[in-house]
Amino acid sequence: MNEKEMKTELPKMEPSDPDISFDTEKAEIEAADIPAEEAESIDTEETAVAEADDEDDEDVVPATFATVKVFSKEKQSGQIARRETKTAGDASKEERGSATVGTAKASSSQTEKPQTRKRRAIFDGFTLKMIAVVTMLIDHSAAVFLNGAWKEEGFGDPVWAIYNIMRLIGRFAFPIFCFLLVEGFFHTRSRLKYALRLAIFAVISEIPFDLALADKSLDLPDRILAWNKQNVFITLLIGFLVIWSIEWWLRPWIEQKKAPKTFGEISKFFFPMLGFVILGGLAAVFTNCDYGLGGIIVIVFIYFSHGEQHPGMNMIRSSIILAFLSSRTELIVLAGYPLTEFYSEQRGRSWKWFFYVFYPAHLLLLFLLYKLI
Repeated sequence: MNEKEMKTELPKMEPSDPDISFDTEKAEIEAADIPAEEAESIDTEETAVAEADDEDDEDVVPATFATVKVFSKEKQSGQIARRETKTAGDASKEERGSATVGTAKASSSQTEKPQTRKRRAIFDGFTLKMIAVVTMLIDHSAAVFLNGAWKEEGFGDPVWAIYNIMRLIGRFAFPIFCFLLVEGFFHTRSRLKYALRLAIFAVISEIPFDLALADKSLDLPDRILAWNKQNVFITLLIGFLVIWSIEWWLRPWIEQKKAPKTFGEISKFFFPMLGFVILGGLAAVFTNCDYGLGGIIVIVFIYFSHGEQHPGMNMIRSSIILAFLSSRTELIVLAGYPLTEFYSEQRGRSWKWFFYVFYPAHLLLLFLLYKLI
């Protein structure tokens, strides 16, 4: 029996007929005089297709030449078209999925980029301390030896010019010390011991500070007892206590990771902190410590900006605050932006006691040299 006669004897099936049962298909194959081995192969293949149909919930796709004969050309073309559509759809989904993953990775990398941005690390803590110490020494040397030594004010007098240049260089010292104070506040093992060290050296440094930098027209006893200006350790100590008080007050919000939203919460959050700053400012004004209220505000601003992406902004803020509350010459600190911007967040060499001892020691040495000269 040829293929044409087989198609004539089999009942005609419409494309809209439901899926054919395996018994009916087997009977039709037997009526077509298909050998038993081929019929068994067909049965096995149809069973596999049926299992695939259960898994994918799709129409059966003809897989062999004998099976294709059973189905009408319309059914075959319809199923192939659906399978091609499914294959194209799957490919499209895979492409969309790959594109989505790629977009997500790109978006993720763009989102994480600012967080993982690495600044060029040049200065560690030790290097910044050395820069602060050297600039402070230059500043105090000019204040001790050259203050009032010029004949006339102006760059026409080289003494006046050198004096002012040296004092400008010294403007970088205090903001760096404030920056390192806040770094120490966050990394010290004991804040209480840190505060005690500041207090002890504030007392030790007061007499050398008065001898070297107080009004030279006063006698030595009056110069020591003068209340017109106190050393910078007092400023650093007051600032340290202020930010310590602020963090103590903020601790409940920090632990709960909850930002204040209502006016009442904002009031509880903000006004006590403002009170701590005001008390610190009053203490600075009362003691006449170096840099006064401006110094306390600088320390508070550096505290709140700790961990920011661009720590160089600390020098800019310090410059503006001190220029407004102290002297316009503090604007030179704007040039110190790279000093903290390229901070490596590493401690470097540990010469802790050297920097504490250096402050009163260099003041006393400058005073003695001045007296010898």
